[in-house]
Amino acid sequence: MNYKELLLLSMLFPSVVFAQTQAFSFPTGSVYKAGSFVIKGQLKNTKDTIFDFGLTDFIGDKLNSVVVKSDGSFQQRFPIRYHQDAVFFNDIDSSSFTFALMDQDTIYIEWDKNDFKNSFAIRGKSAERTLQLQEQLQIDKEFSKPFLNLEILIGENRKTFDNDKKFNLINDLYNKNVQAILDALKKFNENEAYLITSLYFIYSNLLCSNDLMPGYELKLKLDSVRTFPFFMPGISWNYEYLNELWFYSVPQYRRFIFDYVRFEHPFNFHKPVPNNNEFELSNFTRIECYKALSLIYIKSIQDWFITNSIILGFNSYDFTGTEKIYKQFLPLLQDSFLKDTLQQFYTSMKRLKPGNPAPGFSLQNEQGKTVSLSDFKGKVVYIDFWGVGCGPCIFDIQNYVPSLHKKYKDKNVVFVNICVDSKEDDWKKALLKYKLDGINLIAEGWTKNPVCKAYNVNAIPHYILIDKKGNIADNNALWASELNGNPYQNEIDLLLK
Repeated sequence: MNYKELLLLSMLFPSVVFAQTQAFSFPTGSVYKAGSFVIKGQLKNTKDTIFDFGLTDFIGDKLNSVVVKSDGSFQQRFPIRYHQDAVFFNDIDSSSFTFALMDQDTIYIEWDKNDFKNSFAIRGKSAERTLQLQEQLQIDKEFSKPFLNLEILIGENRKTFDNDKKFNLINDLYNKNVQAILDALKKFNENEAYLITSLYFIYSNLLCSNDLMPGYELKLKLDSVRTFPFFMPGISWNYEYLNELWFYSVPQYRRFIFDYVRFEHPFNFHKPVPNNNEFELSNFTRIECYKALSLIYIKSIQDWFITNSIILGFNSYDFTGTEKIYKQFLPLLQDSFLKDTLQQFYTSMKRLKPGNPAPGFSLQNEQGKTVSLSDFKGKVVYIDFWGVGCGPCIFDIQNYVPSLHKKYKDKNVVFVNICVDSKEDDWKKALLKYKLDGINLIAEGWTKNPVCKAYNVNAIPHYILIDKKGNIADNNALWASELNGNPYQNEIDLLLK
């Protein structure tokens, strides 16, 4: 058996081949135990005092900031829980690179601010680790753009391409991506298995988002003249079987599970759940949690899914309905870390419960004047947290916001637009470009900004509705497009009474 055969076997049965490896082995102790890694490096041609990078986690993704010294150097330690993906990105050309990191990692990175994509370099604290990281960088450079172009192509031709054509396009690029990893192999190690397993679920997610699952499954075409051994008949490497080892080690697998369980009917297993007289079709969090009870038969993954689903509910749906699910499902969680995390999140979210006073704030408008929420007491306030680089935000601003503002022009309503993702110059240019009226304010720093923290703005667009008394009416208010499309009285109409 050569190394490629062994690699493909490892993808089928990771617990058999990788029982003794670092990347594919069950963690000692809790998988949620906090570890750390270090980022060191040098930036060139920049006056920036910080740069941000993304880091996956078991409970939501995180945006972290690295402090840069005056000479462009930096060194900082960050927390990590087992294996996660770090994403380094550039706002100028929207390029990014992703690397698998783990506890006790140290990585050295550098780039020129004027040419991020071509100048980005990375190494580890050993020759073997450097080889792994550089392999990831090369694969990212080669396939990130084709992958994005494929997403755009299928999206633009969603109605004209039949399912077979969509699948063939996705499966062909998937095979090229896997082949590139195999071609880059210097020797067999766990990093290649990690990369290929991640790829399987990255492309499976693309199948899922294009309504090709169930029904279609990624197929490897390489080495088609050779047969590979199967030691466990009836078990194959595919999305239909839950795998706790992948769950611990591969963030892309966790993302796939979360999306697929929410939107589809996965896995070759299910059990009935008790009848519940309070079942509400409109309560998406309730539906998702009951799907977890029915479909996810590994308790550790089930607890994780329920925790994330309830947090998503508080971030995206009706507070009161989500609160009911929180109180119902919290006692069912067995993992102490997940239970504590959910309780702490709920405690922090209670300030945004409808009826509670809206958190006050003061921000600068485009004239440099300070505007405070208290200035609008006695009026209904509709806050739009948006971003210059946010496609859905801009679409609503161009197509629905003008008519919504016009509808309430002479009513007791104030529209406050808070930009979170840009520097002042880019924000002002965007205001002119999109002719955005209302009260325009800027909250630089996004997730680090106190206003965004107070209103739990982790994704945009995000809308908040405040009543005339200055209390929260809806912490996840309807979009402008949804308010315009409602032929009956909407939330704003009801608050004006």
